[in-house]
Amino acid sequence: MQRKTSRRTFVKGLTAAGLLGGLGLWRAPVWAVSSPGQPSVLTGTEFDLLIGETPVNITGAARTAMTINGTIPGPLLRWREGDTVTLRVRNKLSEDTSIHWHGMILPANMDGVPGLSFHGIAPDGMYVYKFQVKQNGTYWYHSHSGLQEQLGVYGPLVIDAKDPEPFSYDRDYVVMLTDWSDEDPARILSKLKKQSDYYNFHKRTVGDLAAAKTECNT
Repeated sequence: MQRKTSRRTFVKGLTAAGLLGGLGLWRAPVWAVSSPGQPSVLTGTEFDLLIGETPVNITGAARTAMTINGTIPGPLLRWREGDTVTLRVRNKLSEDTSIHWHGMILPANMDGVPGLSFHGIAPDGMYVYKFQVKQNGTYWYHSHSGLQEQLGVYGPLVIDAKDPEPFSYDRDYVVMLTDWSDEDPARILSKLKKQSDYYNFHKRTVGDLAAAKTECNT
């Protein structure tokens, strides 16, 4: 049975995950803008992303996560509508990887889904994504290889509108929610395929079934 995580441990885990960038081998480039309590923000038109492995301790148990530039989530990428962006994605994993730009309008070979018009990024390999940004808004990016997204390969994406917005604000915040489990995601998927309610701890009891039967008979 999987151990329950206390609220204190969960919050501590979130803090630890946010500090992963300072624990890994990746060093923030000079064009990375950092804010206290926020993920690193990369802006401009040229980006370097490295997918690798980083030790984490989110729930009190030491595990290994897959990270982008050493952090979970990966850095917030900030683009501008109309610009042409270039993203060099390097793979330091022992397996193929990829980055899919979720919700983006772009050429098929830039979509980042292996098996379509893209073979994936081999270990120690690199793939260069280059395309024009034709929209604006808030999106996200993630691996489309195996279950790497569940292990940490994902990040937020914000595209500023080409024309000035008709309102003003002091700053904006990006909230990104996800799940983390110390269990191997492949094992989780295998269990769910065999029994879809495997992790449902609020299952009906004999008393519940008897009460439901009584209600049906009245």
